[in-house]
Amino acid sequence: MSTAFTLQAATPDTLADIHALHPDPAEAARRLSATQERVRAGQLDPARFLLLRGDGAVQGVCFVGPNARVPLFPTYRADTPAGALTAFLRELRRRVSDTPDRQLLLDDTLVTPRPEEAVQAGWVPESQHVIYRTDLRDRPHAPDPDVTAVSPDDPGVQEALRELGHPDWEAAEGWTLHALRREGQVLALGATGPGGRPGEAGLDLIGVRPAQRGRGYGARLHAHLLGVAAQTFASHTGGTDAGNHAMRRTFERNGSVLIASQSYYRQP
Repeated sequence: MSTAFTLQAATPDTLADIHALHPDPAEAARRLSATQERVRAGQLDPARFLLLRGDGAVQGVCFVGPNARVPLFPTYRADTPAGALTAFLRELRRRVSDTPDRQLLLDDTLVTPRPEEAVQAGWVPESQHVIYRTDLRDRPHAPDPDVTAVSPDDPGVQEALRELGHPDWEAAEGWTLHALRREGQVLALGATGPGGRPGEAGLDLIGVRPAQRGRGYGARLHAHLLGVAAQTFASHTGGTDAGNHAMRRTFERNGSVLIASQSYYRQP
């Protein structure tokens, strides 16, 4: 492969290039149709897509949206030359330089993470996360006898929330707070409710009180919350810091499957 490449913004005539790297041709066609419709309706500016081309083919694509809180999710071919990829990631950094909190996210379900090129482009490694998915279909619900639904206004719960660093925690719509208690003492707190996608549960394992950690209470509460969620939802997707081995063991103990690793980079 040659090292010649170009960096260009997409145009109404090159919308197909935006989805050229999608591995499923049928899904790529569906997404292209939706993109074309949004462009025609004035809902999407093609110039927000940065395209990396080399050897007459699309090598990389990234959408630079207006929401500064959403990281950049580039896709690129695994065999993209180092110099071309570095230039691509550097141009992305230039495009968001006016929003210094904007991050770059390399997800191994989309790309082969290449930290050397990211660092060479001026991005600074910040953190690594892992994502787990739990299939809740046909999951038996065996309620933990020590876990009950509670109110955040309960005095014992309030004390635990303060100790866990969440004194102002409030239940979002459709969410329920649960406490694991022993001999009347709140040992751990968590909540469950609707997630961000249809049929998907959300879980917030708020935490185990420091003096009670290492005794399996977090795994027990997590299993209970999954059982509660299984009565309404088909799946749960959640993540944690890659170095949080205790939470990773909890996911794995309760039947969750690792589906992605994500590397976050910040601007200097």
